[in-house]
Amino acid sequence: MKIKMNEFDYIDKYFKPLTNKFASDLKNDAAIINQKSSFDLIISTDTLCEGIHFFGHEDPADIAKKSLRVNLSDMAAMGANPIFYNLALSIPKIRASQFIPKFAKGLKDDQETFGIKLIGGDLTSSLKHINITITIFGETSKSKSIPRDGAKTGDCLYVSGILGLSKIGLNNFNSKYECFQEAKLKYLLPQPRVDLGISLKNIANSMIDISDGLIQDATHLAKNSNLSIEIDIDKLPLPNFTTLNKSTILNSALYGGDDYELLFSCNPFHEIYLKKLSSKINIKLTKIGIFNKYEGKYIKFKNSQLEPKNKSYLHF
Repeated sequence: MKIKMNEFDYIDKYFKPLTNKFASDLKNDAAIINQKSSFDLIISTDTLCEGIHFFGHEDPADIAKKSLRVNLSDMAAMGANPIFYNLALSIPKIRASQFIPKFAKGLKDDQETFGIKLIGGDLTSSLKHINITITIFGETSKSKSIPRDGAKTGDCLYVSGILGLSKIGLNNFNSKYECFQEAKLKYLLPQPRVDLGISLKNIANSMIDISDGLIQDATHLAKNSNLSIEIDIDKLPLPNFTTLNKSTILNSALYGGDDYELLFSCNPFHEIYLKKLSSKINIKLTKIGIFNKYEGKYIKFKNSQLEPKNKSYLHF
């Protein structure tokens, strides 16, 4: 006979094993954390909603990993070392028994990969859709986190990895062509650049992760630093798809979201260091632009008749 479980049963069986000492076995209403005087605590929250950020029919383990990884990417963008997280999960009762065990297994796998633990949260039922909210905590040495507003005139703009893969994966998610497998995997399971972010803490003076598209997120860096960025679109690290035209690939790179690559500024003096770092950690780092004095536009394209469009992803 199948045993019916309530929310406390699910918490005890699947989520309590994911915690650490700060959670006190989830016996209290809140976690207790001993603060370190020489460190800053870095906190970020992201919500993923079924039908908006994931389809709902994916493997629950993959949904769990994506939920955790987009938060880990926020830590990477701050140059922070992730240490623990809170989870709030709302799910229809009828789906809980099938979803939660696999979801918890996905969290466990990525906790081991990224060295992070669950310290608390909430589990509730919902009427129709699954909603996942994670608040993640990280730390940096005192005053060593990387902001969005530190770029200077003459700084170079760098980006990690390849741009546009996730958007192409989403657009071709139901395609059977083998050539889209890497792109679909990029959409399903983003790779947070945590080690890279930490390695850039003494190099980058502004940084952001690309969640809403290169142009929109580059605009955040430019606007917060009150500068313009001249982007060389001929230098963008683009994927190679013979089945797609160049315009589709370029637009995916410029305006597609969910790449979760790091976009950062630094003094040109650091170019040699970045080449060595790229080789050491095996992550492509590409110089794609330069910061200039603000003159009416935050983003410009170098030597191109194209104009940046305001078409990146917005929730509202």
